[in-house]
Amino acid sequence: MKSTFRRFCFIISGILLASSSLNGQPKEVRIFGHAPEYSKMAIVFEYYQNFLNYDKKELITVQINEEGNFNFSFPLNKITYAFSDLGRFRGFLYLEPGQEYELELPPFEPLTQSEKLNPFYQPEEILLGIANKDGNSLNPLIRDFNRAFDYQFNTNALKLLTTKNKQLTSTIIDSLEMRFPDEKDFFQAHKHFKYARLAMLTSRNPEKEIIGKYFYNRPVYFSLPAYWHTFKDVFSGYERQLKKKLFKSDSLNIQSLISSIQSDTLIKKTDLAEAVAVFSLHRSYHEKVIPEKTALKLLNQLKSQASIPEVKAIASSLYSKISALRTGMPAPEFTLYNFEGEDKSLEDYKGKFVYINFCHTDNYACQRDLRLLPKLHETFKRDLEIVTIIINNDFEEAKNFIEAHKNLNWEFLFFGMKANIIKDYNVRAVPLYYLINPDGQLVLSPAPSPNENFHDRFIEKYRDYRRQLQRKNPRENRSIFGP
Repeated sequence: MKSTFRRFCFIISGILLASSSLNGQPKEVRIFGHAPEYSKMAIVFEYYQNFLNYDKKELITVQINEEGNFNFSFPLNKITYAFSDLGRFRGFLYLEPGQEYELELPPFEPLTQSEKLNPFYQPEEILLGIANKDGNSLNPLIRDFNRAFDYQFNTNALKLLTTKNKQLTSTIIDSLEMRFPDEKDFFQAHKHFKYARLAMLTSRNPEKEIIGKYFYNRPVYFSLPAYWHTFKDVFSGYERQLKKKLFKSDSLNIQSLISSIQSDTLIKKTDLAEAVAVFSLHRSYHEKVIPEKTALKLLNQLKSQASIPEVKAIASSLYSKISALRTGMPAPEFTLYNFEGEDKSLEDYKGKFVYINFCHTDNYACQRDLRLLPKLHETFKRDLEIVTIIINNDFEEAKNFIEAHKNLNWEFLFFGMKANIIKDYNVRAVPLYYLINPDGQLVLSPAPSPNENFHDRFIEKYRDYRRQLQRKNPRENRSIFGP
């Protein structure tokens, strides 16, 4: 009776938790502390807009003064997993609306230049210290529970997997509940979906049993990391079942996909069905289960037709990520300083072709290409704007390099530690080139370097563009260089 009552309370609190995450009134959160090692730094806290492609968005920027003190308040309407990259560490915590946090930051260890440019580098994740919270507050509760859970999981996983001993699973869960009886809604949900991972080890039909016990008739927790960790394990491979039914059809649309998912009685609820749909499309694209064109078409439909706002946002993020840097798509916008201290954005170069290249002045291949670019600049300067984005750490070092080479007389910009442009243009190594047409669309992505026949490829793309213009406006676009 007691377990049934607890289960009923969890279902009700889950619905209230999901509802409050959508409609909660913002409450002030205060972050403060003293960290002399971070004197004069600006610390950016981010959060994940979703836990499928981990699309990051800035939450707040905290400025630390000369003495190392910081004090910042901001509104927040739901419990949020927030993190900040602090050199070699990624500090994280769960922020609750209406709470104050006296943060203890880790010793600052700066990244090397190669670490900064390595797209696969992962900082060490640590829970940030909170000086003004006791062990019953959310962050220490989750930390201590995770340690205890991980110990039990790692100790018993093989035995559970081979014996399918459900009684042992129940015993482990009961022992964890005895140690961590706290019934805060968020913490209860966190524990629930952790326990699902144990249950998966002993289930002979994981999909049906786990969906029925842990997901059926429960809301989708869009901002709970533990939910998505388990969700992805449970529904991994579901896209292959859908392929057999639907993905081979040329007439497939998003509504028929969702209807097919809802034909499973365990996935009737709209929020779960749409979450499964967006996850299946994400998996289908990356596992090459369906063509890229089909994935883009369905994601485009889902981002406008989904009933659940969070699913619309996830579909939109996935669509943008997949379509980014594809030929014919708009080039990612940016605003950077040039070496005269002026703001320059991609919009400033519209009307001409733009040959963007990323380089580091210490890189041999970049230095070689910089010796070839002056001739290219002189040949095509009427129709082609060369824009070099320097990714050195040191502004003065980069400026001195440019000033020492008088023939580098095109536009140079400094990336200024703006990580977004590195991510948006997928800079994994330098030199890297893109060609953008006068309408701001990518036409060579990536583009060849100056010593890889860029000269001929540019002429080809220039003539293609002129022909398109002439077809649209035959009288206005005549040229001595031909159509």
